Amino acid sequence: MRFINILLLILSLFTLQVSAQHKDTKNHNHKSIEAKNPYPSVDIKVIKDAKSGYNIQLVTKNFKFTPEKVNKENVMNEGHAHIYINGNKNRVYSEWYHIEDEKLTQPINQIRATLNANDHSEYTVNSRPIEAIGAIKNENIGNWYNNKK
Repeated sequence: MRFINILLLILSLFTLQVSAQHKDTKNHNHKSIEAKNPYPSVDIKVIKDAKSGYNIQLVTKNFKFTPEKVNKENVMNEGHAHIYINGNKNRVYSEWYHIEDEKLTQPINQIRATLNANDHSEYTVNSRPIEAIGAIKNENIGNWYNNKK
């Protein structure tokens, strides 16, 4: 139980740090589009790859990936996704994305996915981004959390 509490505390602190960095609008010009009913949604499934890294599945509802329309006219509930690994953005044009072990630089790595329109605007509902947030523990950074000797 103690391990879970420590893990949740660390993840919360890390999430606050990433959120604070994300609110710095000097270098970011995030546009948003208010989604219409039926509202799209996204969830993250993290699957350990048999060779290396992790496979991320973006499970969406009421959303269609349309990579052929990137940078073209927006069509409601169509577009692509952005996956942020510890705050670093990656574009995703289908439900699957592979994360190499080298990108997992923290003991606990935050994975955030947003749904985006063709012009890269974030879809929102009630001015809140349509997003999913998960975490991946880096197995290669030792047992820093374990007090056992």
